[in-house]
Amino acid sequence: WQAYSIHHQVQSMDYAFLLELLKVLESQWNPVLQSEQEQRLAESFNLFTDYCFLLLRTLRDTFPANNSTALTRLEFLLWCLGYIHSMQAFKKVCPFHNELHVAIITVIKKGTLEWYEKTFNSFKPEEKNELQEVRSLIRLVDAVHFDVQRCQNVYNKLFVSTVKVDFFSITYRQLEKLVADDVSVTMEELYTALEQEGSKMTQNMGETLFELYISLKELKYLREFLSLNLVYKNNNKLPYSKQWLQIVHEKTCERIQKAVEVDKLEYVDALCKHSSSAVDVTTCFSHIKDFWLQLAWPDSAGAFMFVTRLTDDVCSATIRYSELIKCKVEKSHGLEGQTDVMQQLCIALNNIEHIRKFIENIPKNLDWKKLEAAMEQSCGSIGKQQVQKSLTSQLQNIDLDMQREAKNMSSRLTEKMVLDIKKYIQHISLSPDSIQNDDAVSPLMKYLDDKLIILSDSLVKENLNRILKSLWQLLLKLILDAVTANRGVSAEFYGRFHYTLEALVVFFHAEGQGLPLEILKNEDYKALEELLRLSRRPTNELIEKYYLDKLKQQNLKEPSKYGRLSVRCYYEASEHKLLVEVLHATDLIALDANGLSDPFVIIELCPHHSFPMVKSQRTQVKNKTLHPVYDELFQFSVAPDQCKTRAACILFTVMDHDWLSTNDFAGEAITPLHNIHGLDKPLASGGVKNVQPMVLQLTMPRHNVKPTLRMLEARTTDREAQDFVKKLKEMEKSMGEDN
Repeated sequence: WQAYSIHHQVQSMDYAFLLELLKVLESQWNPVLQSEQEQRLAESFNLFTDYCFLLLRTLRDTFPANNSTALTRLEFLLWCLGYIHSMQAFKKVCPFHNELHVAIITVIKKGTLEWYEKTFNSFKPEEKNELQEVRSLIRLVDAVHFDVQRCQNVYNKLFVSTVKVDFFSITYRQLEKLVADDVSVTMEELYTALEQEGSKMTQNMGETLFELYISLKELKYLREFLSLNLVYKNNNKLPYSKQWLQIVHEKTCERIQKAVEVDKLEYVDALCKHSSSAVDVTTCFSHIKDFWLQLAWPDSAGAFMFVTRLTDDVCSATIRYSELIKCKVEKSHGLEGQTDVMQQLCIALNNIEHIRKFIENIPKNLDWKKLEAAMEQSCGSIGKQQVQKSLTSQLQNIDLDMQREAKNMSSRLTEKMVLDIKKYIQHISLSPDSIQNDDAVSPLMKYLDDKLIILSDSLVKENLNRILKSLWQLLLKLILDAVTANRGVSAEFYGRFHYTLEALVVFFHAEGQGLPLEILKNEDYKALEELLRLSRRPTNELIEKYYLDKLKQQNLKEPSKYGRLSVRCYYEASEHKLLVEVLHATDLIALDANGLSDPFVIIELCPHHSFPMVKSQRTQVKNKTLHPVYDELFQFSVAPDQCKTRAACILFTVMDHDWLSTNDFAGEAITPLHNIHGLDKPLASGGVKNVQPMVLQLTMPRHNVKPTLRMLEARTTDREAQDFVKKLKEMEKSMGEDN
């Protein structure tokens, strides 16, 4: 043993043989030895173990991980060291030896430090250059990563199985600290230099730093506790991460610009209705997703900043694309035929919709749920709510922006059809009254049918619906313009357009395959339909509608600033007399300079064509009061059938009497005739005096009756209509400006 332990230092030996020799020595061990023998045996043990430790310090070179023979030698070397420290002979002659695992750990650390320093120096750039220094760090981290993997997969198994030492943990922790220190020093120097020079980080530097980050992240996968604060240690501003985001954004914008420039606005293939730029843009956004997955930022607050910025970048890039593709189509206008321009508009519209649908997957692509959970864990429910509120708001805003862009482009598409549609609507307008409605409308319907067949083939479903909505609104507007431009024409004219409107509803609804009826029959439709329907009515029906609208207004029973009027009404059937008693008024408005009024009440039965022989009556004037008491009874000779007509009513008009000028209007109230006592209501014993008084709110004429008045005013050849309008205009003149 003594001979071989010395020879072992100058000549490679079979450690399996040495192990067997040690076992023989231990089996024949005699604890009684002379002092000189013990000393020589102790020296042989120490020489052997010291030389083994020396080999272990350089094990990466002495026992390469890819050399199976060398690894076998390493395994038996470790078995020898372990066996020596368990021998009775060793304990006898070397009583003050260090524990084996302590000695091996010390050797491993020394060897790892020497290997790291050697590797660091080999990658160190010859010239002092920030970019080259960062690149050398990347090579260093990659080398460390490779070494740690080798330690874990190869050496660690040998050390654990032979001497119970966790080689991987020891080397990993040591290399982690060494890498962290060197990276932090370099990053601090770089950031300080940038601040002192006042310069902006270049794209090349930003990309290199991101590469360094990815190398560090890959190293981290080998150990959960590896800190990723290396890149921005002592710098909570995260300057480099912001630069990475800026680089991603700039590259995305550049690629989008290029994608639009080379786009020929042609379908990608027979199955797709969008062009090449839409594919390129979604590919760019997929790269952003890949960037985020690569980044895998461990800190929840930092991850929130990243996701917010990435989402915002996607949103701004999307709007930028919408603007670019719109400008491209506009530039081609005039160079291409109308059909080609419409085709390009359809493709551009489909592109926007294709990207809008892709953006809907942002929460999944950027893993918002995982971020919400991380923020909830670190900041509680407030953190989770902050993520939900911020990111959801971003997504809603971009969706609204995209919907608005799509709507604007849809409007541009329908604008290409305006002149043609106007021509066909003019055809309907100028058609003689003797023509059948179908014949007048059929050219417009055929034109729309032909256009929508083309659009249906060119557009995705969502965009076709947008076009249908835009086209529907355009048709409603153009029909309204045509009707407004032709006032006071025949009822057949309005009938043709009413027929046209209903035919268009059927066409656009398409038996449930087109637009829903609730969209078609919107407020614009209702207003136009009512205008056409009313315009077909005779004058007396329009006048009746005017009073029916006033009755609806009266029934609202809203608080009135014009005061109240108390009356009693009773129909004496035996004498065919209507009895109206005006009792009193309260809280009238002041229309005289003294802060009072001189009120009187005019009582009329309306509409006048229902009561042609009945004249209006009026009360006495009550001077200087806002609370006049009248107690005056009036009689009107009318038949029951007259009182039961649809719009039959009593109109009370309160006026302020002026001696030197025209009387001023102070308010009005109206009540229907058909439900007063003596007609539909039971008779009251004792006549009108026992009827419960009615308190009517005084009102001013409202704008909801204006459309009816405009229709009547347009009938310039109708004397009844003109007389009615003239009377109302005179009443309006008597209203003070404050009313």
